[in-house]
Amino acid sequence: KSTSSSVFIWIATFGSICGIKSCVITAFGGANGSRRQPHHHHVVRKLSSSTLNSNLSGGSDSNVYNIIPNSISWEVFVSQANTSNKDKGVPTASSIMESFASFAPSPGVITVNAAIFHNQPNKAIGKGKGHLVRCIQKKEDLTLSAIEINNVDSVEKVYRIVTEHMRLTTVNPKACDCMKLYFEGNESLDEGDPTRAITLYNQALSLADRRTRQTSQLPKGSILMKRARAYLQRAANHRKILRSLVKDLTDTVPSASTMKILYQTASSHPELSASIFTRLAGDSKVNQGKFRQIRYRHDMHEFALLHATQDSLQATKLLPQSADAWYIAGECLAELRKLNESNQYYVRALALDPSRKDVLTGLMEKNKLSREFMDKARASGFSGDTLRLAVDVAAS
Repeated sequence: KSTSSSVFIWIATFGSICGIKSCVITAFGGANGSRRQPHHHHVVRKLSSSTLNSNLSGGSDSNVYNIIPNSISWEVFVSQANTSNKDKGVPTASSIMESFASFAPSPGVITVNAAIFHNQPNKAIGKGKGHLVRCIQKKEDLTLSAIEINNVDSVEKVYRIVTEHMRLTTVNPKACDCMKLYFEGNESLDEGDPTRAITLYNQALSLADRRTRQTSQLPKGSILMKRARAYLQRAANHRKILRSLVKDLTDTVPSASTMKILYQTASSHPELSASIFTRLAGDSKVNQGKFRQIRYRHDMHEFALLHATQDSLQATKLLPQSADAWYIAGECLAELRKLNESNQYYVRALALDPSRKDVLTGLMEKNKLSREFMDKARASGFSGDTLRLAVDVAAS
């Protein structure tokens, strides 16, 4: 590890302590890279997956701990070597990082970093589905120690590393349940099942909202953004069905020219008027049922959009510096036909992340075209529910 003021050279000699691979690393400092007498040692304990599982299931390892939670902080490095792993149920590297950050008892206790380990052993890559994690403990007296764990493949393992190996025992067990539900919701969302995703996000948020002694680090804002995405996906599904219903109705309702021909036929041939009327009356009852289906589906579409907008706006309050939060809020407002407000949120997202300029500029232009379409629809006599339905069906 190097900084602008000093360079640390870690030299490891492996031994054996209590059956666990260990090494003592001597730290050298100096702005010019000159060797100085070591002023502290960095002790690394390497825990294999089997060792971790043994400890997690009740194995005793108390003789290797000397941690005072109130006087230490931890820096966690999560390997990105298994980012291509897409096994169902195995969290991604970013999910593992988010779990560590969420289990921090208070801000600053755990700092999480993505890492590429140049000396990572081959056995840590490929064979296990999980990730290599290194946790470095920093005490007030400048003493450093670390643990290394292979195959971290679940939220439960992260929780147990934090509470049992890092000894941050104030972490509430409900935090682990919350993160599990959150990641399961993400999987359902990716699989195109917004209903199950919303149910899981609801449960996760319920746990995050409880007044326990450790919930402040849980990613409530991120969960709200994901739930907003799920509601948008549900709204899109309703819109797809809505368009199909409108098309079916359009195909069955007689056009003005057809009605004119029927009227002329009934006038010219009175003996056919009764049968023509009966046919039109029957079709009218069928079409009334289709109208009710359209109204119901459109209400469901708007209901989902309102939920998505509510979640996204709340996320911007919890994560005011997140460009993603403002972006999603702008998208939800645009879907809800709040075009001026949508542009305001897009502008804020652009200020936070200028790299999105092309995308956001395109979305704001799309809002302009939608506004012009609505103006033309109003000029043609559309208003209220009819206008909203026309816009939602015509929207791309």
